Amino acid sequence: MPSCPFITGLFFFPVTESNPVFREGNLASSTRTFLKRTFIKHEFHHLNVPLVGTVTVPDVFDCTLECLSNPFCFSVNLAAFKRAHGELWCELLSSDKFRTSTEYKGNKSSHHFAIESPCSSSPCQHEATCVTNYRDGSFGCRCAKGFKGEYCEKGIGSCKEAYNLFNRSNASQLIPLDLDSKPITVLCQMGDFGCGDGGWTPLMKIDGSKATFHYDSHYWSDKNQYNITGGRTGFDSQETKLPTYWNTPFSKICLGMKISGQLRFIVINKQANSLYSLIADGTYRATLLGRNEWKKLIGAEGSLQLGCNKEGFNAVSTESDLSKARVGYIANDSNDCDYCDSRIGFGTGGYPDNSITCGNVAANSPDNGNRNIKAMGYILVQ
Repeated sequence: MPSCPFITGLFFFPVTESNPVFREGNLASSTRTFLKRTFIKHEFHHLNVPLVGTVTVPDVFDCTLECLSNPFCFSVNLAAFKRAHGELWCELLSSDKFRTSTEYKGNKSSHHFAIESPCSSSPCQHEATCVTNYRDGSFGCRCAKGFKGEYCEKGIGSCKEAYNLFNRSNASQLIPLDLDSKPITVLCQMGDFGCGDGGWTPLMKIDGSKATFHYDSHYWSDKNQYNITGGRTGFDSQETKLPTYWNTPFSKICLGMKISGQLRFIVINKQANSLYSLIADGTYRATLLGRNEWKKLIGAEGSLQLGCNKEGFNAVSTESDLSKARVGYIANDSNDCDYCDSRIGFGTGGYPDNSITCGNVAANSPDNGNRNIKAMGYILVQ
């Protein structure tokens, strides 16, 4: 049977000037409060929330009046069948079914009565919680993770935005981001794990022993995702390329490498509409971190030649079959960049070891010995 309205009679109760009551669900004035409320009956349903009182009443009218007289009552459960003496038990409830929907269930022994609410029309979107202000009949929406707006109708576009919305919590968490007009759940890295405070949006994870993200891979120049579930698992060995690669604007890039279980990070201060906008066209774009900063990604084993010293995005030797990096640093044993035999970076390739796509390769008189170090690489932005 569908829900039906039950309108209480006119009911007065005093509120003193010295102790006014201003609570959600209670209209207050300096002397008396005049209440008229419509209760909606939901047959054979029960809301299991903390009680503010239990009374015995002859009928539904008295049960709802008891609720209206209690500033902490927002709805009631009423026995479906009278006892031997013709009485009904009445539970005065501390919440309504909109705020605690998981505790609202069908049963065979009671009916639920809720004060008529604008939340009845389900105005809040994306599984948001609707909260009624019973003083003035308005409502508000408590958005689920990943959404914002008056009705929680707007998606969050980055982990930085999520960090600011969630009161700057440093707890990393799975957040649905609104990308290409659809939600994509990623693990937002929150707080300072090595790149500074804030929310960091993952873009890519690169296994330096695999060819997936070799310098010449189409993934650097297209808008195709790869293993999207890898964006939910943090600093592990799952490779991924997320839609954030071409969707997320930023002012900082966090670069991380994991070698023998040791994670190290550096940060590039660079503003762009997306990492795709910096890399896809193949144009070289310089950065100014310096060789020592790039070597921090490798640790004490880091090694580079002393010449050329070309760093940034799409860093390539003049001879294209030599060392190159989509994001990184290349060097030579002479001042020119014709025959670079060493590199540290992400999306790498070329001589002297074309198979290493993330990490450190160095030969021909580098400053710390020859190297062929494969790393697991991580790229995040803020």
